[in-house]
Amino acid sequence: MRIINSSIASQMTRSLVITSLFIIIFGTIFLSWYNINHEKESYLHESQLQADLVADLVTAPLAFFDVQGVNTNINQLRKNSNIILAVIYNPDKTPLASFNPSGQPITKINSPLGTRYENIGWFPWEVEKLSTTLEIKQNSQLLGYLYIERKTDRITSFMMDLLKSVTVFSFGLILFVYMISHVLSKKILQPILTLTEAAKEVAQKSNYSLRVTHDKNDEIAYLYDAFNHLLSDTESLTNHLESRVESRTQELQDSLETLKKAQLQLVESEKMAALGNLVSGVAHEVNTPLGNAITGGSIIVRETQQLLRQMEEGTLKKSFMEQKLNILNETSTLLLKSVNQAASLIRSFKRISVDQSVEDKQEFNLYEYLEEILLTFHNKLKKIPVTVNIKGDRDLVIKSYPGVYAQIISNFIQNSLLHGFSPSTPDATITICFNIEGKNLVLTYADNGTGMDEKIKKIAFEPFTTTKRNAGGTGLGLNIVYNLITQKLLGKIILNTEIQKGVLFTLTLPLEPTVSGEILDT
Repeated sequence: MRIINSSIASQMTRSLVITSLFIIIFGTIFLSWYNINHEKESYLHESQLQADLVADLVTAPLAFFDVQGVNTNINQLRKNSNIILAVIYNPDKTPLASFNPSGQPITKINSPLGTRYENIGWFPWEVEKLSTTLEIKQNSQLLGYLYIERKTDRITSFMMDLLKSVTVFSFGLILFVYMISHVLSKKILQPILTLTEAAKEVAQKSNYSLRVTHDKNDEIAYLYDAFNHLLSDTESLTNHLESRVESRTQELQDSLETLKKAQLQLVESEKMAALGNLVSGVAHEVNTPLGNAITGGSIIVRETQQLLRQMEEGTLKKSFMEQKLNILNETSTLLLKSVNQAASLIRSFKRISVDQSVEDKQEFNLYEYLEEILLTFHNKLKKIPVTVNIKGDRDLVIKSYPGVYAQIISNFIQNSLLHGFSPSTPDATITICFNIEGKNLVLTYADNGTGMDEKIKKIAFEPFTTTKRNAGGTGLGLNIVYNLITQKLLGKIILNTEIQKGVLFTLTLPLEPTVSGEILDT
């Protein structure tokens, strides 16, 4: 118990002392800065007044060209021990008379008018000298200049005296705060330490019948009452714990079963939604070539009727016939192309939809199958637009579950369109690469969209994780992808992503799966 007492009391004492120390430090800095600057201003004002007095004393001798009188007046400055140099200059700025106790070389005046500190450092007391330059005038006539240099020892002495006083005061104040806080912390913490001892006994001996009391009517009393109430409730709950645990366990099992059923229904709904997206995409794509075919057929009927009519009337000319035959040839070519395109789309749709419902292994060309999957998204990819690149061996044939590949790639593309890209995304690109490495097929899917932050990345494969729930996202797409890869294809998936740097999914799929896959996040 003594260890806890010392620890808490020390923390309180340390906190109060540190707080006081910060207040003293900032107060000392402000007070010192203010007093030193005030002392500098006072010294500067005093120097300005003395320089004005000297200028007034030498004005009359200068007016009458009395050099001896000028020297007599300026030499009176020897009474001031702070003077380093004083020089009287002619109007042409050449020295006329001087008081030079330090024996400095005297040159032409080059300082601007006024009184100022020179060679000021980072701190307010870091100055080397104080210089004053004045014009000596009589009735607006320039008689000469006065230049005076002074020591700044007075400021340094003032700073040192102030520092000593503040140090002594601060040390005494810190000592006082430490003693007061040490005494008060023990007094204030004693009821809390008593409560801590009671809690320790309850924890070690499970003595829930224990109660604590506090004489004063303050916040500690409310804490004691709450602790006693907690012990009372705990004692009551302990007596009926077993029956409550059994009841709650059964409720949790029922809830878990309900959640599992709901999750399975949501997964099936997500699969059907993916198939619905496929149907709508193919329907839209098939609509264009069929429309072209209908238009071409109408043109063929119209042109054929014109030819037959002129043949019946006997007015058919060679040039007219050649023109109509060329039109019929071009139209029939376009018609055949459109019909073939529609047939190709329907075959792709049929193959992919059948693959998603049939779970048998089949041999298929991976490159061509990826192209067929992308064909079903052609309309949606045009809206942004998105450039899709497929890189890999065009002749690679694998034996696996094509429907699983279709669902994985479809979910990746839907995620890119919903989360990664927007109509304003510049140069939106999706890249799908695959190659054989040893006994594995390595397939990567990458886009240059908005990417994911670290928080979303960590839970990306968990069910119901989505950032676009209000925009139609269910949060099951990547969870389905993860389950298909690890459970159906017995592979591994790695996710690399950063904000504004897109996503990169790396799938490692064994050509001859023997062990279950897992997720790797780097």
